[in-house]
Amino acid sequence: MKIRLEEYDNWLEQELQKALRPTKNKAGKLSDDARRALDEARSFFEELSHKADGNLTTKKDPISYRAARVVGRVARDANSSIEKIQIPQEVSWDSYKVLRDNLSNTARSLRESKNNTQREIHGLYLLDMLSFSGIVERIAKVGEKTSQFLEGDGENLQRAKTLTGIVETIHQIGVQLDEKKKESVELERTREKLSSAVKELSNEMEKITSNDSLKQVLEIEKELRKESREFRTDTLTHLRRPLRKLRDLSQRGEIALRSEEREALGEYIQSPYKSFLSRNSGPYLTPILTNLKSALDSGKMGFSHRKTTRVVVQLDQLTTTEHLAEKQVKGRNLLGQRQRLLHDPACKNLYLDRKIILKKIEEGKKDELQATERLHLAQEKIKALDKHFEELLVQAESKSKEYLSRDVRIERPRPSR
Repeated sequence: MKIRLEEYDNWLEQELQKALRPTKNKAGKLSDDARRALDEARSFFEELSHKADGNLTTKKDPISYRAARVVGRVARDANSSIEKIQIPQEVSWDSYKVLRDNLSNTARSLRESKNNTQREIHGLYLLDMLSFSGIVERIAKVGEKTSQFLEGDGENLQRAKTLTGIVETIHQIGVQLDEKKKESVELERTREKLSSAVKELSNEMEKITSNDSLKQVLEIEKELRKESREFRTDTLTHLRRPLRKLRDLSQRGEIALRSEEREALGEYIQSPYKSFLSRNSGPYLTPILTNLKSALDSGKMGFSHRKTTRVVVQLDQLTTTEHLAEKQVKGRNLLGQRQRLLHDPACKNLYLDRKIILKKIEEGKKDELQATERLHLAQEKIKALDKHFEELLVQAESKSKEYLSRDVRIERPRPSR
């Protein structure tokens, strides 16, 4: 038998009504038995309480007075516990389990109260205690019947709970699936929109960089970056750690450096190539290297012989050749050309526009990447929910066959984005 998913819960409700009709009839009889037993108990304890209150005013001897007081208190407590028991309005396994537990607990509590009370009273309430025992046993008997019902026919209620629980979960997963699919669609649109915006910015970038003057500026900056890398990795190879050590020694006063040289040394450690081309700190590189060589010769640097040898060879190459001067002239010439080109307002404006567009492209790509990652997570969640959804449908079909003896095939919803 095939059935559409959206019709399955109504079909299940009808099937459960038919299947549970005998069970609900038995549950109704149990409720009636429990109601009669509780009404009888309530009436008995109210009468017993009134009797005890009357005896308090008429019995003058201490023993009878004490017995009346004890019985009155027990009757009121018993009535209070009876009032707390609610007869289920709805037939379900849980509601009748609560009823069974309340009946059993109340019967046990009343039995203990009755036994304790009998030790403190005399024959004045002998017949009342016998009736008390009968009331307790009737409540306990209804509790036992309810327990037998749960272990027997009540299993149908548990099965109904299982099936309705599966249907509820199917609806919940369906809602989550719809939400995730909508989210996925929105994320896809957002990602495409961001991708399109990045492409437009890239096209605008190409137009700006087609300007000859700006091209020259960008080529000069490329060359300067190359020179900067070579200066850090080739020219100052083996010297970065010794320069830091020289700064520490000069700060402790173990190596004598002029304040300008010490300041320039700090700039070289932070920004080597920028400091090298600077008109302020550039002239101090040679004196700094000379002081470094003196510190090495004095043994204050604390380097191994092998490390010292490498550093000395590097220092000799830099201080006895025109390498540094040539590098400095080349770099300053590049900076001068760049400055002259950017002195033209049109070129400068294009250069600034390019920086703004580059920043927008970077931000756009970052947002696009985040949208792509969120889209991937949403799609993975959809896969997991789809798998769970299918498992629930298979479970619903299986339990329908097992519990209701109905072989049903739930039609799956058509895949959609």
